[in-house]
Amino acid sequence: MKHRLRVVRAHLLAWIGLARMARAISRGQVDQVWLGESNAAFFGGDRFPALGVGSTVERCWVWHLGPRLMYSVARDDFTPALHRAARLLGRLPGNRDVVWIFSLGEIDIRCHLAPRVMAGGDVDFVAAYVDRLRGLLRDLGSPLGVVMVPVPPATQQFVHESFPVRGTNEERLATHGVLRKQLVEELAASSSATPRLVLLDATDDLSDDDGWFRAELHTDGVHPNDAGREVAQAALRRLLEHTP
Repeated sequence: MKHRLRVVRAHLLAWIGLARMARAISRGQVDQVWLGESNAAFFGGDRFPALGVGSTVERCWVWHLGPRLMYSVARDDFTPALHRAARLLGRLPGNRDVVWIFSLGEIDIRCHLAPRVMAGGDVDFVAAYVDRLRGLLRDLGSPLGVVMVPVPPATQQFVHESFPVRGTNEERLATHGVLRKQLVEELAASSSATPRLVLLDATDDLSDDDGWFRAELHTDGVHPNDAGREVAQAALRRLLEHTP
């Protein structure tokens, strides 16, 4: 019962946050919405939004979906409630001026993909993931969305009892490379599809010479700090400047 009450409360708070974001969009006060797991919250703001949906940086909003996996989105799609919310947002004036940035995949690399990839498994689910994002963009009425490559692993381990790390550091780094390559290839292969998706790949800027998440850009091995957020924001600005 307590768990169910927590879930209901979280959903109610999220709808309050969505209503506030809708008002800001309709007033032309939103440039970006970062949608995804916890890294979306820290690339789009300086802390978690209290309601799950919120803004802590001017003209930049976060829609935190919880600990969602790229793999599970590919398999199961986003929830019906999220699609309904997206369709409502898609009717707002000013919505087409918002850049929607999707940030998922870090948990996949940290918690389940490395053993699969090291055993010779593929990451072909990326194609379905990209299709799910396009479906959500259609609901949002947006002609363009941005897919962010997950952050590279760090040598510092992020410890969370609900999300045990799978694979060695080196295996997770190799898995990141495989997933990154698949995202590049999938978006290139579907570049003529609509709505359009472009890739935000800040990996080289976020990585040290050995490929690890630079220590000065993260707080805990997973989440970017203010400097890490600015690196990603600078990469996003460059991407959008060169996107017709």
